[in-house]
Amino acid sequence: MGVDHRSHLLACLLTLCLCAVSMAHVPVQGGENDHLDHALHIDDPEKSWVVYDTLPPGVGVKYYRFDLEEGDELRLGLFVPPDHSTALPTLVVMGPEVVGSGTVPADVEVPPDTGVIVVESRAPARPEYEPFTPSALSQVASYSMDVTIPGTYYAAVAGEGGNFGLSVGFKEEFSVVEWLTVPISVVGVYLWEGQSPLLVFGPLVLVLFIGAVTLARAQRRLDIAGFLAVVAGLLYIGGAAMILLQMGLALIQTGWSTTALFTLLFVLAPLALGAVAVRAGMKREQKGFVLKMTGVGLLGLLLWAGLVLGPVLALVAALTGTFRRGG
Repeated sequence: MGVDHRSHLLACLLTLCLCAVSMAHVPVQGGENDHLDHALHIDDPEKSWVVYDTLPPGVGVKYYRFDLEEGDELRLGLFVPPDHSTALPTLVVMGPEVVGSGTVPADVEVPPDTGVIVVESRAPARPEYEPFTPSALSQVASYSMDVTIPGTYYAAVAGEGGNFGLSVGFKEEFSVVEWLTVPISVVGVYLWEGQSPLLVFGPLVLVLFIGAVTLARAQRRLDIAGFLAVVAGLLYIGGAAMILLQMGLALIQTGWSTTALFTLLFVLAPLALGAVAVRAGMKREQKGFVLKMTGVGLLGLLLWAGLVLGPVLALVAALTGTFRRGG
């Protein structure tokens, strides 16, 4: 394949991956937000967030707080894993402009002089495929309103126990720290779902094991730059294998979804970058090594490849490679 064809393919791949990123949200883990005065504050409620939280066994409530200005839109969605084993949780929205409706669950704390609406949950016919995580989720309730009265608004999720997620906002925006830590946050989502660490990290461990055995049997030893490049490449490939496994597990529950093509891009791109890194690392002296590994590292950060560590090692390999003759 010529240089022009490779450049066009890379450009198309990056464009499609950025389209997938535009569907993404910032994952947040819930905490000790089980009282109104400990409500989890959601900064910038129009920004796209998803809070992954858990109700304790028995009857429990979790609270979330939003500071809204005139002209803002409050948009909420409540979802549960497909295997949610208890009664569906209830979404309660409270605020100065909320029009009261429904019977408020007995354990929900309501601020004074506040309107309250109870949004009853309904189980969908089948779970939906979430391409960003990837995972299978059942959205059971939603609510939105345009704010004309500024103030503090609350959402409460009440139920008998189990995991749930609360989506907030609609603007796909990331800070630098949020962007870089997305792969770690996504791993936290799988553990939140109840998956065992062995299942979550198994594909990565297998790839690293095969790579270690292959390197041990190799007749020649790599220099530091080459070794770092190979390890970075294995992390890219192992991370892609983790995503592929999660995509398969989710599609088993949801059936085929065309949005899985976006997920597939986050498998193919790291696989390609990982192959480039391994190939570059296996050669003792290679013209353009530094440029290649710099590209692999920066693209890896852009595409959330290699669980953050992979891109870091790729960039360190590039820096180390500057001391190679001909690097």
